[in-house]
Amino acid sequence: MSDREERRRLAYRWLRRGVPRAEVARRLEVSWAAVHQWEKRRLAEGPDSWRERRHPGAVAKLTTAQRARLKKILLEGARAYGYPTDLWTLKRLAEVIRKEFGVRYTLSGVWRVLRALGFSAQVPLTRALERDERYIHRWVRTIWPEIYRHARNTGATLLFVDEAGSQTTPNVRRTWAPAGWRPQLKVKGHWEKVSIISGVSLNGELYFDLHRNDITGTEVIWFLEQLLEEIPGKVLIIWDNGRIHRCPEVATFTWLNRNRLELRRFPPYAPEMNPDEGIWDVLKDDRLANYCPTSLDELEGTVRAEMRRLKRDPRKVRTAIRQTELPIHELVPAEVPA
Repeated sequence: MSDREERRRLAYRWLRRGVPRAEVARRLEVSWAAVHQWEKRRLAEGPDSWRERRHPGAVAKLTTAQRARLKKILLEGARAYGYPTDLWTLKRLAEVIRKEFGVRYTLSGVWRVLRALGFSAQVPLTRALERDERYIHRWVRTIWPEIYRHARNTGATLLFVDEAGSQTTPNVRRTWAPAGWRPQLKVKGHWEKVSIISGVSLNGELYFDLHRNDITGTEVIWFLEQLLEEIPGKVLIIWDNGRIHRCPEVATFTWLNRNRLELRRFPPYAPEMNPDEGIWDVLKDDRLANYCPTSLDELEGTVRAEMRRLKRDPRKVRTAIRQTELPIHELVPAEVPA
């Protein structure tokens, strides 16, 4: 029973006993006019009219079977239906409903249908059309376990390596502005950047190097030399299929150091598999969110300081790399709260 029904039920009882309307209104903390309307309703519709009236609403335009069909179309994707991209918009779905069922909806009506089907507007993950999902699945199930066992059997330090960049243009997350007025951020057409190459282990060890130019095969070799100097024994690196990783100079360096260095590659177009991507998420979205450097020197100094801070905090690094879709969660210990 709702609060409104309870108030009306009490009002009916007191009015039937002859309690004045003003007194009923005072007891229930409602207006005299409301009690007057209740009394008219009680006399016209009977003693049980204090119950809420049911309002069935408009008849649904789509049947249960049609809604099930629409849900199937949504799950199969917009490209499967014939659109050039997999982006579902309210306008596209209104067209689908009209074509499939001969029913016209406004955009707000489509939104309500989607909510009733259990869908919500979300930011999609970007996936390259060149991805080979079957190979990625096979790589995760068979090749990745083989790489991990090989690293353990040979005593090699397993590192995940990747490159990224940070620009002097502000890394804007949000800003303050008058309500209802979207601000504009004016930036230069050309900006400078700091390039970063890093490697991370399952234990949370972080290695990195910074450059003021784009990373080429030469910078990759410098980083590999750094790793061999700092890490004793063998090193097994997994990285993407980028051109700088396949260049002749890197291949030559790897062959010359084949007794200590071994390289493996992630599946093409699968950055979500690399645990090192989590380091960039922490750096750009957390440490440097809304950061506005005034010069390249300041940017380089800040990025270096933040990477050093991460390097000194293996717990933070382990938390960052656990965001990967590579099945390493049973290999990376979860942090236990103190």
